[in-house]
Amino acid sequence: MNEVGIDLVEIEEIKERLSERFVHRILSEEELDIYSQITHTDRKLSFLAGRFAAKEAYTKVYTHFEEDVNFRDVSVLNDQYGAPYIKSKYHPDDQLTLSISHSRHYAVAICIKQ
Repeated sequence: MNEVGIDLVEIEEIKERLSERFVHRILSEEELDIYSQITHTDRKLSFLAGRFAAKEAYTKVYTHFEEDVNFRDVSVLNDQYGAPYIKSKYHPDDQLTLSISHSRHYAVAICIKQ
């Protein structure tokens, strides 16, 4: 049976919470490298909101984690075709499908465990 997690994030809420501390609490080292190369403010916000939504959706796939999830231990990266995928220390061998979408005001992510 497939398990599904979904999350919707308001980009304005991310903007209100934006600080170096918040960014470093959400993004992994690999994601921070990507984030630091983005120059446009709106693109940075949508990147952060999308990663936040994806990680929230990921945690919802698993109804019970044995330990608290540290978002820095979960990376949302893109393959050579631009498709997002999750790299995580928590369930590294699970087959997951991830999709992220952005609009002007929202970022949404869905994560499906095969």
